[in-house]
Amino acid sequence: MNDDNSWEYKPDGKEVSAAPDLPGSPAKTGTQSSQNTTISWSASEYIDHTRGSSWYLALIAGTIAVAALIYFITKDYFATGVVGFMGAIVGVFATHKPKQVAYELSTSSLKAGGKVYPLNIFKSFALIHEGALSSVSLIPIKRFMPPLSIYFDPGDEQKIVSLLGGHLPLEEGGLDATERLARRLRF
Repeated sequence: MNDDNSWEYKPDGKEVSAAPDLPGSPAKTGTQSSQNTTISWSASEYIDHTRGSSWYLALIAGTIAVAALIYFITKDYFATGVVGFMGAIVGVFATHKPKQVAYELSTSSLKAGGKVYPLNIFKSFALIHEGALSSVSLIPIKRFMPPLSIYFDPGDEQKIVSLLGGHLPLEEGGLDATERLARRLRF
């Protein structure tokens, strides 16, 4: 069995030659797997959007409208109450400010705050640019595990992408539909 942790695409199970070294990509050497490189940084756990009173008024109006629509369609007090309760939860959650999280990325794992994620539970990663901020979305192998987003300073981007790229393939793409909707709602 091959002990090399680097990823290599093999179409239809055919053997392919090693990928050529590209400028900016990590060099593949025999000591890379034994070398323990670690990058540490601190960043916000998510993007903090400023919300004015008009955002909260729109949330209240939208919650009332959806609750009224649910009531007129189903005539069910429980479903109407659930919609109102969910609107209140969104409003309370929107007032919370993000915490600073200490990240530590090594050749085998990612430590985010107090949790450690082995890199072998992820199948790939995507680099996402959101204005002045950058993040990496780690896509898990498990179907129902949500992607893990980590934010970082743009100056650290090359080091982080190089270290992750040595173990996981980089996927093209950006935010999924749910995340795009959340960004539009400033959430």
